[in-house]
Amino acid sequence: MSIIVAILVFLVLVTIHEFGHFIVAKWAGIKVNEFAVGMGPAIFKKQKGETLYSLRAFPLGGYCAMEGEDEDSSDERSFDNAKAYKRLVVILAGAFMNIVLAILAFFIVNMQSGYTDLRIDKIEADSPAYIAGIQENDEIISYNGKKPLLFLELRNMIINSNNESDTLRVKRDGELIDIEVKPELATIEDDGQVIEYKKLGIMPKVSYDFLGSFKESINTCRYAYRSMFEFLGRAFKGKVKKNEVSGPVVIIKTISSAAKVGFSSVMFLLGLISINLAFFNLLPFPALDGGKAVFILFEMITGIKPNKKVEYIVNIIGFSLLMLLFLFVTYNDIKGLIK
Repeated sequence: MSIIVAILVFLVLVTIHEFGHFIVAKWAGIKVNEFAVGMGPAIFKKQKGETLYSLRAFPLGGYCAMEGEDEDSSDERSFDNAKAYKRLVVILAGAFMNIVLAILAFFIVNMQSGYTDLRIDKIEADSPAYIAGIQENDEIISYNGKKPLLFLELRNMIINSNNESDTLRVKRDGELIDIEVKPELATIEDDGQVIEYKKLGIMPKVSYDFLGSFKESINTCRYAYRSMFEFLGRAFKGKVKKNEVSGPVVIIKTISSAAKVGFSSVMFLLGLISINLAFFNLLPFPALDGGKAVFILFEMITGIKPNKKVEYIVNIIGFSLLMLLFLFVTYNDIKGLIK
């Protein structure tokens, strides 16, 4: 059952992405030849108007086949003959729908399990926060000058701080107050290993309200994007470890484990993977939607339409590199599982 849940998560992610391309292509007047859920042989097909809707045997993909997207076409409603701005919106719509899906998934988790905001609910006795004079109901504004989006981000700021003392800015009764605080070392046991970490001794409020849940889901997406930009920065500097990059094998294993925990865990992972998919799909790399958007933006800025053959060759090279990366990551996944 957990494997089925993992497969369904992938199917939802891809279908929503392709539906974004599909619905905006229809709006733009671009001819869509087929909208498919799944890959491989068709097990169900229905022709409605000009578009074939199909359900295919392997539930690990899907596609929106637009006339003239990857081949020459004389049809006046082909993708290639549409205005540049319409083609750009169609290309970006897939990632946009993944962002919408992520916000919805996080919202459902927040409404079901509650969310922790940046207001302090409780303070441990004799903790650094207690000693520094932090009070219950204080709202955390910044930590060492940086504004956290989530309590999770605040915790990471505390753990990663190398200062002897840190500055915590809080809002109390409408007034901003700066407080010097010295985090203390604490330990936790995880699978027989003792892990050291820093803490202040504060507990956040847990809320379930509609608007707060929605705002928190957006902030979770913003934090995910911020983290991914930081990841790319470390990647360019060669500071990313192999175990920080996971492929489909590890992702399926993680989703399967989450399925055993409960619905909220699956929805949170769905949102996390969806926002990651949106981010990496928009990178200006050939064969990705971001790479296609670059060609369209070049046309919009210069008025020169890129050579179709050149674009095709660049996309083939980009796709080949992505496949090599996919195989490498999958190999490391399997190697890690065997160990």
